[in-house]
Amino acid sequence: MTCLLAGFVAGVAVGAAVGVLLAPNKGEDTRRLIKDQAEETRDQVVKAVNGVTARFEKKAPQEDEAA
Repeated sequence: MTCLLAGFVAGVAVGAAVGVLLAPNKGEDTRRLIKDQAEETRDQVVKAVNGVTARFEKKAPQEDEAA
C-alpha cells in the first residue's frame, strides 16, 4: 500500500510539473497554480493516509482477539 501511495504522489507531482512548465501563463498565475495543486495533492495524501490508518485501526482489534 505504501508503494502505491508513493507512486500516486509521484505521478501527481510529475503531472503537475509538466502541466505548469508547458502552460503559457504569467509567473504570478503559475505560482498560484503551483500553490493550488500542492494544496490539492496534500489534501489527497492526507485523505489516503487517513483511510489506511482507519483500515489498520479496524483490523487491529480483530488481531488482538485472535491472539
